[in-house]
Amino acid sequence: MRRPDSNQSQTPGSGGPTVRSRAARAGLAAVWLAGASVAASQAAAADLLAPAPGAVAPTIPDASLLSPAPIATEKLWGLAVFFGSSGGQHDMHQLLIKPWLLHPEDYVWTGAAVNRRIGRFWTDFSVELEGGLGHRFGPRYSGNEAWVATFVRYDGFFWNDRLYTTLAASTGLNYLDSFPREELASRRRSHILHYFAPELTFALPDHKEHEFVFRFHHRSGVFGTFNGVWGGSNVVSVGYRHRF
Repeated sequence: MRRPDSNQSQTPGSGGPTVRSRAARAGLAAVWLAGASVAASQAAAADLLAPAPGAVAPTIPDASLLSPAPIATEKLWGLAVFFGSSGGQHDMHQLLIKPWLLHPEDYVWTGAAVNRRIGRFWTDFSVELEGGLGHRFGPRYSGNEAWVATFVRYDGFFWNDRLYTTLAASTGLNYLDSFPREELASRRRSHILHYFAPELTFALPDHKEHEFVFRFHHRSGVFGTFNGVWGGSNVVSVGYRHRF
């Protein structure tokens, strides 16, 4: 007579070995699924936070742009040479509108200047000190001059990644050892007058150290401030500046 199988003798719900092993396997599967879900969620979050291939990470503005000193990448010194012509008896505002109103028959002008950047403010503005020497010469006039000045320069134009452009203006003193015709027309004269020199510079973005300069070389009495002088003289010039 066949003996009944021991496994078949277990009644449902009796908690035999087969039922318990199935329950254990089901529990392990549930734990594994839960762990896999957590890992997948973490991986998805990492993918969302990771930068896309080729993406450029955002840069934090350099706080040194707001410091009183020039930023580290700026070349501090500049050496410039100029060549220009007399503006005759035209006022400066006339020459600003029509810079071709020149009178080289009166005299031409050559000059050289050295400057140094000493600070930067509001990110796009810098301050420079300059000293220079010049010589005016023509058929009936010759004069030597010197100047010292402080320049404020703006270099925040939106097109500077294509053509690096700056705009600057000065305040300072100019000494001229003899008076040109346009200054002799004034009733009062002074060898030392105010020096105002607005200029535009242009350079290639990858070679900012090589600047083409367009400058108005203007000395005047500033409405009688200097020895009662109301007149002055102007030179329109172009030049080259090397920064180092």
